[in-house]
Amino acid sequence: MNRQQLITMFQMRTIDNISIKLPPSMTLTPSAVLILFVERRGQIKVILTRRTKHLRHHPGQISFVGGKADADDRNLRDTALRETFEELGISAKKITIFSELPHFFTITGFDIKPYLAFIEPDTIITANKDEVADVIEIDLQEFVHHNQHFVINVPRNNVQYPIHFKPTAGWPIWGATAAMLEQIRLVIRD
Repeated sequence: MNRQQLITMFQMRTIDNISIKLPPSMTLTPSAVLILFVERRGQIKVILTRRTKHLRHHPGQISFVGGKADADDRNLRDTALRETFEELGISAKKITIFSELPHFFTITGFDIKPYLAFIEPDTIITANKDEVADVIEIDLQEFVHHNQHFVINVPRNNVQYPIHFKPTAGWPIWGATAAMLEQIRLVIRD
């Protein structure tokens, strides 16, 4: 699969929402992530980060670039682009957003809007060491053909919530990141 084929798949399909159901009284923090792809030597890679251990939210976890909306952000798309610049030094001019996934709600109180985008292979990534411990590139085909995705129900406040896990290439990918990767896999495998 190449870049144009991936873009076409997402433009032609309806994407199911697999987000968890939360109590209506729960207040959610608006946030956005950018699911970055890059085509290198004929292979599409997914770019992930490992968050530094001192961060307040989700320390040490594997994630997409992104974060909470700021008052200065015009919309959640701007949030995703701003956070990508802050975390990886990639300017919005170097990013081509081609699709989005439905909002994803987390038991930690975030309403995440995921956007899908490509960067060019020659894009320079400069990780912000205060936020990003590692930049990880994994072949998209590993997610597509490797369905070691599983869900464990975790109790919280007397409610069972599904938590997604996707062990991949030695990286412990779980939570919202794993759920979004599974959504992508389902679109591609459909």
